[in-house]
Amino acid sequence: MYKIVYPVLGFESTKKLKIIEQDEYFSTLILDNEAEVKVHLVHIDYINKFSLNFRIEPKILEGLNVSKKEEFDIYFCLVIQNPIEESIVNLIAPILINHKDKLVGQYVVTDRVPRFFATLKETTTL
Repeated sequence: MYKIVYPVLGFESTKKLKIIEQDEYFSTLILDNEAEVKVHLVHIDYINKFSLNFRIEPKILEGLNVSKKEEFDIYFCLVIQNPIEESIVNLIAPILINHKDKLVGQYVVTDRVPRFFATLKETTTL
């Protein structure tokens, strides 16, 4: 189980979650086993058509117990659609995961970003 140090929007009362990695790019957060509440994620490395340069406040990184980029992963929430290429990616509120210490937090980007949302098809050249 992972400890949530910065709440996942809409699930502020949830304090722990489980992460299931589907492959190197896609994962699922299990926020409540009983109610089967899941949040699907895509890794930042999968999104290669956008320049996603944003700054994460030092206090957020401190709370996640990280001091350099290599110590955590950045994911974006997905709203799954059919076909999968039309799935919507939330570019403004990434999920930050420190796998070593099992800490998770969601961060709302305050920097200017090119778009708030995009589809998987729009974000990749695969």
